[in-house]
Amino acid sequence: MQAPDINAIRKMIEYYEEDNRNFKQQAEEGIAYYRNENKILRTGAAAIDEVNAYLKKLGKNPLKSADNRIPTNWHRIFTDQKTGYLFTYPPQFDTDSDSEDTEIVDKIKEALGDDYEKVIKQLGTDASNAGRAWLHYWYQKGEPFEYYFIDPLEIIPIYDNQNVKKPLKYLIRRYNFVDYTGASKQRYELWDSNQVCYLERLSSNHDIEFEVLPNGRYNIESHTYGEIPFIEFPNNDARLNDLQMYKGLIDAVDKLISGFANDIDDIQEIIWVIRNYAGEVMETAYDKDGNEVEVSIDLRQKLKAKKFALVDEKGGIDALRNEIPYEARGRFLDILTEQLYISAMAVNPNPEQTGNATGTYIEFLYSLLELKGGLMELEFRPALNQLIRAILKYCDLPEDTKIEQKWTRNKPRNDLEISQIIAQTPSSVLSDETKTKEHPLVENWKTERERVEKQIDEARQNMMDQWQDEIPLIQKPGDEK
Repeated sequence: MQAPDINAIRKMIEYYEEDNRNFKQQAEEGIAYYRNENKILRTGAAAIDEVNAYLKKLGKNPLKSADNRIPTNWHRIFTDQKTGYLFTYPPQFDTDSDSEDTEIVDKIKEALGDDYEKVIKQLGTDASNAGRAWLHYWYQKGEPFEYYFIDPLEIIPIYDNQNVKKPLKYLIRRYNFVDYTGASKQRYELWDSNQVCYLERLSSNHDIEFEVLPNGRYNIESHTYGEIPFIEFPNNDARLNDLQMYKGLIDAVDKLISGFANDIDDIQEIIWVIRNYAGEVMETAYDKDGNEVEVSIDLRQKLKAKKFALVDEKGGIDALRNEIPYEARGRFLDILTEQLYISAMAVNPNPEQTGNATGTYIEFLYSLLELKGGLMELEFRPALNQLIRAILKYCDLPEDTKIEQKWTRNKPRNDLEISQIIAQTPSSVLSDETKTKEHPLVENWKTERERVEKQIDEARQNMMDQWQDEIPLIQKPGDEK
């Protein structure tokens, strides 16, 4: 197999690493806020860094300047709310009810295995934090179908801009790696629809080179997937993370709460104003040998130690304390919190109306979250279809088999209302199969339909047996005795 031009690969990687810088910065910021590593941890509340720098420049700290840095985990709350709303009940796959190929669904479920719920939830989290998530699949004939999520910071996609649909043309995966010799390096994978090249860079001072196997050959492998085996799951059509919608509001809340905590700490400190007192600068003290020495006075320490100060008839002492504008801050926090739920398109867990809410009110309460979740579902559906086609190819099944996706939202519902609607809808409008599908007590509608049909058959058979016992058999002519 002929190796590609290494110089061309170097230029391509260098160009797209620079082109991917803005996305990487956005993704790192989203992941950091998801871990509650907010900006407040680096900057502190307003003017605190400047105050402390000034005090440090003086060489002493006449007052305690509190520096609380309290991050709030709003971004994680909003992200987990959306992923829980969409993926607590992960999307299920089904064929047309009239199709005879129902075993296809069983093979798809078998290929997805036990990791499906975890993977799809993590894809939703990665997409919300970074703007897009990535899934990698691989398989060999005779071996299980494998797939897993990939850290979005590792992936650099290269799209075919000449195609209006902008399909994936190449893909670069970059990560740290320890080779068989124990050497630590940065490894690159360059994928196209036919092969993957493994490259390496020992350090930032070294050029990218082909990875060499123990037999001396370049580590270049061909594959038969027919496409790059990485699937992109965008958060939205612009591939922006959710944090961009409300980051400024989170930072404002962090500053407000941290500043409030600073005031609580600082109010314990008192500034003493001594009237008609020019101030002593030196006083007499004694060293360890009993000799008199002149030492400088720290007035703050002297007041703290003696708890009093001597002044003449013209002097006096006033205490200045900091006042905390609690009501203004409380109102400002309420405004920020209200706007946060709107900007994040999230559901406030403490609505004004609670209890056995009607279905209409629940739909209204979840309207913004449904809008945001629906946009993610719109982007995830084609990606899941691509995964299903890969599984069908692995199973040697027709790739054009029509597979339906069923998404179930995790939200409160009024089961009584739904049950009443189903019961009041005539069979001429809604089939029994659809009624079973939509009933709130049914989890697996196919299994439930089988149970219903079995129950009907048993009831019919019992009725026939009962009739045979009660109605005498018709005697044939000539059978009379």
